[in-house]
Parts: sequence; structure tokens; C-alpha cells
Amino acid sequence: MKLTVLGIGNILMRDDGIGVRLMEALRDSRTCGADVEFIDGGAGGLGLMTIIESAQRLLVLDAADMGLSPGEHRVVAVEQVSSQSDGRISLHDAPFVETWRLCRQFFTAPPATILAIQAGDVDYGREMTPALQAALPQLVRAAAELVETLLAQGDRVE
Repeated sequence: MKLTVLGIGNILMRDDGIGVRLMEALRDSRTCGADVEFIDGGAGGLGLMTIIESAQRLLVLDAADMGLSPGEHRVVAVEQVSSQSDGRISLHDAPFVETWRLCRQFFTAPPATILAIQAGDVDYGREMTPALQAALPQLVRAAAELVETLLAQGDRVE
């Protein structure tokens, strides 16, 4: 089974770009095999529908506000994330979870796991905060371990 690692975030909004930056660092670490595909999902939205539909399994790397210290992370299944929507979705700013749910409802959506990273500053700027820069090596290790786990789970399913 192929695993798609999807980094989401706006790299022009400091820590909001951690998903993309982590995806790039994991890809560049060359610790993952050929059965892992890396995609920069940018700021997300409904444009991710074709990526979601074509994936066999997804690992999503994204910034989150969980009330933790910047750089702390949690692993959650996409089904565990509560809906923030009132049923209407803007074409300009659909969160990943809502886009995934639309795909599942109207088309198809693979199993998805989210590595959510607590952001610090999400104001304008290209550089991540020192806290997230310092956490990046640990986050790469956590993401690499998660990739191994998800690939092993996929092998057992098939």
C-alpha cells in the first residue's frame, strides 16, 4: 500500500507553515521508501479533493491550536476531529477535515491520520518561531515513526 504524506500550511504565516516544512524535512531525510509519496498541499482547501481521492492512505501534517506549548504534537484519526462547520463550506477556506468529509460523502476518501502540531505565532512572516525550529528534528523523528507504523498497518490489511 502506498502512503501519501500531505503537508498543509501557509508558509507565509510563520508557524502555520509547519505542516509543509515538516513534510519537506521528512522527504529530505530520505528515511522513507519508495512507497511514500510527499505532497505540498499549500494552504489546503477544496483543491485537495483530487489528492484525497487518489490516495490509498493519508498522513496529514498540519498546524493546530490545541492549547499546548508550541511544537508539541498529537496524532489523531481524521474521524476524531469534530466538525467546526455549520454545514456550509466556503470555497476559499475549507479546512482539511471538511474537505476529507466531502470526499467521503460524495466520492471516496482513504483512511487518514493527522499529525497535529501546536503552532505558536501565525502572523505574517516566512520564518517559523524559534520554538518550532527547535522542535523540527523531534517532529521529523515522530513523523518517520508514524510513517513506519502506518505502512505496517497497511501491510497487515492487504
